[in-house]
Amino acid sequence: MNTNINNENTDLVFSLIKKFSQKDYTQIKNVSIDIKSNEASYKLIRLNDEQYSLLSQNTLQIDTDYDQLLYLNADSTLIYPSFSRMYVSLKSFFGESGRFYDDGKGSFSFPFVINFQKGEEEFSYLLNISSMRSCIECRISKLILADDVSFDRGLSHNPFNELPRQEIKFIINYLAGFLTGYFKSIAHSYGERFFKVVGSNHILYGFNEGRFFDNYYETQEEFYAAIEELKA
Repeated sequence: MNTNINNENTDLVFSLIKKFSQKDYTQIKNVSIDIKSNEASYKLIRLNDEQYSLLSQNTLQIDTDYDQLLYLNADSTLIYPSFSRMYVSLKSFFGESGRFYDDGKGSFSFPFVINFQKGEEEFSYLLNISSMRSCIECRISKLILADDVSFDRGLSHNPFNELPRQEIKFIINYLAGFLTGYFKSIAHSYGERFFKVVGSNHILYGFNEGRFFDNYYETQEEFYAAIEELKA
């Protein structure tokens, strides 16, 4: 696995925005990691909100495999079930969260573009890792040209041949494992106090007094009392 912040990432994202959105855009630096499976080599590049907004206008949503997400959420060897640990790992490695989430139902959003080749053809997909109610979702969508009218953009689609379900699973599982390993490397030195909330599900998580916490409250009264205690 390679980590990069270089002009190659910047130029690639710029070319994708020009190709798929055909709108003006100011370039920035983008951090990336390389993921290799038996089928292909994938470059996963972090996007900011402007980049994600421009690219997501021309996409086809891919059906989410909730069985996989439930499996990850139940795996105690991973940090995936922990909002606080996943948020800190994603933020520390890829940069601050974006704003593509519902304020009442979520608390972070980390969008990426996945770029890869199959044979002589190049493909690009979007991935958004975000909190939604009581779980972390990984939503995948395929980038298509702005003038492509061969698909119904209002529907959610089965995976396409160039990125089948098993490869989507591989990428998400890889990320979950990678972020778990990365968290272990930074946890002992982490010290930034914070807390975040998911109001719809009475979830309060963060880092306080030297420990990470992920708390769920039965009642609204208990939830708001805990928030006020952290504010004090």
